[in-house]
Amino acid sequence: MIKYVVSLLCALFVFGGVFADDAESLLAPEPDYTKTETVQGKITSDYLKKGGGKVNIEYMPAYDEARFKYSCPTPLFEQSTAMLAIKESVEAFVKERGYYFYTYLKPDDTYYDGGSDNVVYTSYIKLLN
Repeated sequence: MIKYVVSLLCALFVFGGVFADDAESLLAPEPDYTKTETVQGKITSDYLKKGGGKVNIEYMPAYDEARFKYSCPTPLFEQSTAMLAIKESVEAFVKERGYYFYTYLKPDDTYYDGGSDNVVYTSYIKLLN
């Protein structure tokens, strides 16, 4: 009889520990879904630095998503350079933030701003653990 009681108590401790982890996640505060961080992207290769562009990152931590925006003057714009600069920035950002993988959410956008004579090339990235 005592063996059954001890077995029951051990089972309760094990199941209690399993469900305690779930209770902590339920009691955790809800993330701010409107928070957006703006970070400067890192371009390390000399070839891409000469392209005259820069990468800005709009990071949404609640969704694990980011928009990588490459901008440069219209006469200097080449899509291949923009793609390579964004790829470098994504790889540096993924390592820096502790993610392991990334995927593209949708096709990239190219916006030609005639007023300021700039081009903005945007990639939409989903960051994965």
